[in-house]
Amino acid sequence: MWISRYWLPVSIWAGLIGIAIASGALIGLAAFLFAAGFLANLWAKHVLDRVHYERIIPENRGFSGDKLSLTLRLANDKLLPIPWIEVRDSVPEGILPEEKHQAAVPGYVSLIRSTHLAWYERTNWPIEFTAPARGYYRFGPVKLLSGDIFGFYPVVRLDEGYNTIIIYPKLYSLPELGLPPVRPFGELKGRERIFEDPGRIAGQRDYRPGDPLRRIDWKATARRGDLQSKVYEPSSTLHMLIALNVDTMAGAWLGYVPELMEELLSVAASVAHYGFEAGYAIGLVANGAYMDSDRPMRVPVGRHSDQLMRVLEALAVIGPLTMARVEQVIDQEAQRFPFGATLVCVTARMDPPLAASLRRISEAGNTVTVLSLAGEEFDEDLGRIRVHDLSKTLRPPERPVAAGNGARE
Repeated sequence: MWISRYWLPVSIWAGLIGIAIASGALIGLAAFLFAAGFLANLWAKHVLDRVHYERIIPENRGFSGDKLSLTLRLANDKLLPIPWIEVRDSVPEGILPEEKHQAAVPGYVSLIRSTHLAWYERTNWPIEFTAPARGYYRFGPVKLLSGDIFGFYPVVRLDEGYNTIIIYPKLYSLPELGLPPVRPFGELKGRERIFEDPGRIAGQRDYRPGDPLRRIDWKATARRGDLQSKVYEPSSTLHMLIALNVDTMAGAWLGYVPELMEELLSVAASVAHYGFEAGYAIGLVANGAYMDSDRPMRVPVGRHSDQLMRVLEALAVIGPLTMARVEQVIDQEAQRFPFGATLVCVTARMDPPLAASLRRISEAGNTVTVLSLAGEEFDEDLGRIRVHDLSKTLRPPERPVAAGNGARE
């Protein structure tokens, strides 16, 4: 608007001309333009001072289909009123289907609300929505638009405050997966058996043939001149490591099968839930990665009260891009295995290196189970390792079998 740019020179010239021709009306108009322009300019400079915007998400964790709530809160913490203000918040596309205004960032829409605020006034906009599909969702940034009472000077402020919600993979019970409810992974009977805890060293003893290299205490060996092996304190806690193979195609360059990927994640999450409820110390490794990370995903085995939540959050945010071969992350984690630990491998593919890694872990005295979503038998020899084909229970009969090279019961 021209008045926002030329109010000062126009009001001065109008005043001078009014004085020169002794026109009271023109002088009055000049005074009005000057006062209005000055007031509008000053108002616009401070209209967004001490204006606070926040998103309130009471529950930012959940499962797809859950009912979640979001409250937008806008507060004016000053004496100067706000004649008009518009909020344009960036929301992930699909969370609020009724919002159709495209945001500047791909994959986002603008959640638009407008109002006016008196001095020290605040307002809320409550919103309920259905939790979307598994994933990590970020809200923000928000753009605030306002101006003076005359509308001469529009003002824009960008606030880069963010909020997130995490949607966990779908959970299944063991019968829904087609697994036996008792000892589904071939665990050792009873809880009386005492296992060694490699995290707690009790002392040393002379080396015995067959002791793995990771057991050798090199400092004690150097002191005594003979090979010494570490002695670990006993632990009655059962350990379960879930190894997830996010590869759904023969090569990463071929892309991935989204539905199969979600099935793998749901199976891994369901196994973690079973293990935690059954009293296991659970952990997770995968050849996928966290967002903005270049390392394979790893949640160390633990029995903390929030351990299940940590595993589910990891599975919620994992992407299809592989950071390493799955057998590499399994072999690295196997060095920390206590004797008798349970390894559950969730996969839709079985390549020779992965089969060899699983056989080594099984032959070392650990319980290994493969949960397959390949849809057919594996060609690789897995020896005594138990393989459960879950594809029949998770997929309707009319659904085509996803790419993979199989499993056997």
